[in-house]
Amino acid sequence: MKRGKRFILLVIAVLAVSVLAAGCGSGGEETADSGDLDKLTVQSLWLPQGQFAGLYTALEKGYYEEEGIDLEILPGGTDVTAEDQVENDVAQIGMCFYISLLTYQESGADFVNVFQTMQTSPQWLVTKKDSGITSGKDLKGKKVGSWFGGRQYELYALAQKYGYDPEKDVEWVQQDYTMDQFDSGELDAASAMSYNEYLLLLEEEYGYDEDDLNVIDMNEEGVAMLEDCLFVKKSWAEENKDLLVRFLRATIKGWKYAAENPEEAGEIVYNVGESATLEHQVAMTKQVLESVLPDGADSSKIGYLDPERIQQTIDLGKESGLISKDIDINDSIDSSYWEEAIGQ
Repeated sequence: MKRGKRFILLVIAVLAVSVLAAGCGSGGEETADSGDLDKLTVQSLWLPQGQFAGLYTALEKGYYEEEGIDLEILPGGTDVTAEDQVENDVAQIGMCFYISLLTYQESGADFVNVFQTMQTSPQWLVTKKDSGITSGKDLKGKKVGSWFGGRQYELYALAQKYGYDPEKDVEWVQQDYTMDQFDSGELDAASAMSYNEYLLLLEEEYGYDEDDLNVIDMNEEGVAMLEDCLFVKKSWAEENKDLLVRFLRATIKGWKYAAENPEEAGEIVYNVGESATLEHQVAMTKQVLESVLPDGADSSKIGYLDPERIQQTIDLGKESGLISKDIDINDSIDSSYWEEAIGQ
């Protein structure tokens, strides 16, 4: 009997060790799996909002994880510059306005645009219907709001198109990030992003109807300069080609899903940060998509680095004083990573 009891206890002990080992093995495999993901950090332009719906949608839907990437998106703010974050290796990928990237490239920064998020300019000027200001030709002597900080150069190019001296013929006013100055009549024309400030005018706080407003569209005026893009250090991209391609592939997938499901994408962004109302985030996402996929473009053009629009931005940047040197388009952009991501 004693021998039998010892045998039973031995069997129980062996089984317990086996179960414990199996449990440890399972946990080890999960840790290894998560460790297999490549960590990648993106520095955003601003707080979570519909402007960046493609990336937040891709993150929520697990598209980056499917590509073997553990992605972190750092929110932006007034005290955060994506170019500095990438330069200092806090982030490997940055979001910025392409016109801003040109100024860094001119000063010798090792940056390259690898993904042009917005294919058209979202910057508008808005005026009241009864102002008589309907195009750039009507701006002479008017009070025009600008956020400056690089945002003014499209407006300078617009003035120059009609033969105005931007320094003398237009009265520029520092505009805040509300539309109060426009509403009060302090401004004859106000800067407004199509996906944000213009939408604010149509919401309850200001209560304008589209019929109450004139819109001066930089694209229609022929002075559009490209904004949102994704950039990296050239040296980092060369050393991490496969990782960059996988990141772009997931990002394209996220923007494609957002284009097909804008309400859901707007809600995803809203749930990340709640920096605006749900209704505003959805409306913003829909309007942003007008610049991401303009004129009915299909999803194969998401992120496309259009040489003609890129060159126009470089040329207008020099003419308006944004940059002072000629920048070679082939040094400024690299479409090879995007082309591989879409399978070309």
